[in-house]
Amino acid sequence: MKKLTKKQLGLIAAVVLLGVGGTYAYAQNQSSVKASEAKQEVKDTTKKLEDLNKEVATLYDTKDPDFLVKGIKAKQIKDLKEKLTKVDTIKKDKELSKKEYAAYDQEVKAVNDNLTNATTKLNTLVDINALFQQTQTAVAINGSDVKKDLAIADDLKKETVEKVSKAYFKEGATKTYDKTINELLANAENQLNQLDKAKVEVAKVYKDDKVVSTDNKLYDTAKAETDKIKNEKAKKTLSDQLDKVKADIDKQAAEDKAKTDEATKAQTEAANTQANNTNSAPASANQGATGTEAAPVENGYTGNNGGYVAPEAPTNGGYTPPASNGGSTGGGSTPAPQAPSQPSNGGGGRGEMTQEDLNQAEKDAANSDPTKDPNSPWFKP
Repeated sequence: MKKLTKKQLGLIAAVVLLGVGGTYAYAQNQSSVKASEAKQEVKDTTKKLEDLNKEVATLYDTKDPDFLVKGIKAKQIKDLKEKLTKVDTIKKDKELSKKEYAAYDQEVKAVNDNLTNATTKLNTLVDINALFQQTQTAVAINGSDVKKDLAIADDLKKETVEKVSKAYFKEGATKTYDKTINELLANAENQLNQLDKAKVEVAKVYKDDKVVSTDNKLYDTAKAETDKIKNEKAKKTLSDQLDKVKADIDKQAAEDKAKTDEATKAQTEAANTQANNTNSAPASANQGATGTEAAPVENGYTGNNGGYVAPEAPTNGGYTPPASNGGSTGGGSTPAPQAPSQPSNGGGGRGEMTQEDLNQAEKDAANSDPTKDPNSPWFKP
C-alpha cells in the first residue's frame, strides 16, 4: 500500500476537523431551536390555563365567590377537569429554568385549586340539601340563595345529620358561607330534636298502638309539641295518634256530662216532689173552717177569709142582749154584734131599749165597718 504523503494527511485531517466542527455547530443550533420551541409551548400552555381558570371562575357566585353559582351542575366541573387534563400535557424541558416555568406553574395550581374547591362545595351543597325537603323551585341552598325554613327530609336519621355535620361544620366560622352551612346544620339538628321531644310527649298518652291516658293536660302538651314539627309526614303520624286520644277524651267527657245531667235531673225531681208535698199539707186549726163553709162571725169578721160582715140592725124592734144578761133574740132577727156599751137612759131598767138607743147602736155599727175606714185595708170608697 502506497504511503500517504504529508500533504494528503493534512487534507484528511482538515476534512475531519471540519466535519466535527460542523456537527457540533449543528447540534448547538438544534438545541437552541428546541429551547425556543419549549419556551413557546410553555407560553402557549400558560395562556390556555389562564383561559381555563376564567371558565372555572364562572362556577362561583359573582356577589360572594365563597358560594357556588346558582343552578350549578356536577357535569360543569367534570367538563372543566377534562379540559385541564388536555391542556396540561407538556413535559418540562431541562434546558429551561424554573423561572421560565413560574407563570405556567402558577396557572396550573390555580386551576386545580379552584376545581377542587368547587368540587368540595358542590359535595357540601348536595349533602346539605339532602337533609331537607327539596322541590324544583326550592332547596336549602342554591348559590347564595338560602332557605332556612324548610322542613327536614322524610325519615331523616340522626346519624346522617351527625355525619354531614362532622364533614362540613366550621368551628368559629367568620365567613358568610361557613356561617350559613353551620346554621343549616343546626336547623336540621333542631328539627330532629323537636321531633324526638314530641314523640316523648305523645308516648305519655298513646303507646304501643293504644291510648294509655286521657289526661287533658298531657294531651294538650303533646299536641303543642307535635304542632311545632315542620315535616308533614312525621307530624301526621303523631297527629293521628293524638286524634285517637282526643276521641277517648271526648267520649269520657260525654259520659261524665250524661252522669252529671242525670244526677241534676234526679235532684230537681226530688226537690219538686218535696215542694208539692209541702203545698198539699192540711190547713191548721187557726185557719178556720174548711171548704165553702164560713167560720162563725165574731165582732163582724169571718174566720175563713178575714172578710168583714156588717152587723145587721135588729128587726121588729127586737133587741139581742148580751148572753151574760140572759137576753133572747127578739123578732127572729139574725144575731148582731153587741153594740158598744152606752149609758142607758131609757127603759126604766126593764131591759128594753128606746128608739133612741136603737138608732145609736145602728150608728155605732156603721162606724165600725172597716170597708168605710180609709185606714183599713178593706176600705171601699
